[in-house]
Amino acid sequence: MTNTTSQATRGGDGLGALIGAKIFVVGAGSGVGRAIASMAAARGAKVALAGRSRDKLDATGATLGGAVLGVYALDVTDRAQVEAALAEHGPYDHIVTTAADLTFGPFTGLTDAQIEGMLASKFWGPINLGRAAEKHLAPQGSLLFFSGLAAYRQGPGSSIVGVVNIALESLAAALAIELKPKRVNVISPGVVDAGSWSSMSEDERTTFFADVAAALPVGRVGEVEDEAHAALAVMENGFINGTVVNVDGGGRVA
Repeated sequence: MTNTTSQATRGGDGLGALIGAKIFVVGAGSGVGRAIASMAAARGAKVALAGRSRDKLDATGATLGGAVLGVYALDVTDRAQVEAALAEHGPYDHIVTTAADLTFGPFTGLTDAQIEGMLASKFWGPINLGRAAEKHLAPQGSLLFFSGLAAYRQGPGSSIVGVVNIALESLAAALAIELKPKRVNVISPGVVDAGSWSSMSEDERTTFFADVAAALPVGRVGEVEDEAHAALAVMENGFINGTVVNVDGGGRVA
């Protein structure tokens, strides 16, 4: 049988699957997005860095040198901005978004602005990227979203976070069918030591992470590298499609 996929997207063997691939990373200014961009560049990919903060994106870009295709400070809820950014160096082999503006708090206490912010970054952003993928994603390319453990393991203060996560996973499954043969997948992280917990004091974070670690089968919370490594594996393997990869230390079963 003839292999019709490109070197950049054939994947599966871990041997150079990302060499020469073009990857557009939304959320590349910090956290998991930055780790994805860095790991992909180290494997020979060219990366475009997108996000809200130009300063943070420039800081990421300064560490990657010639691997950077472009830097785009944009609002992913603005379809025109997304289309324009992707058009400059597209089509891309992979489009990834880790962007999230999440607020944990009692349901009745959440403001309209907080709810709208969560829907904008975590749902409307992926919707716009999905629409843009028709033109700006290579035929054998992939689109990768990030949801989260709150889609399955609800707790106090995570109502809307859970809603947008499970909605995102449903969207990805539908797009895997509608955009075929382009692939669409989701990484579902657990608790990760990243900037999303910056609203807590240092003592609160330490206690929280210790409690979570004690409850997880792996005995620790996640690192951004754990999630980034999983993202690259999904991009590299051309037979993973329409699925959710849980990278949560066993959080779903704990």
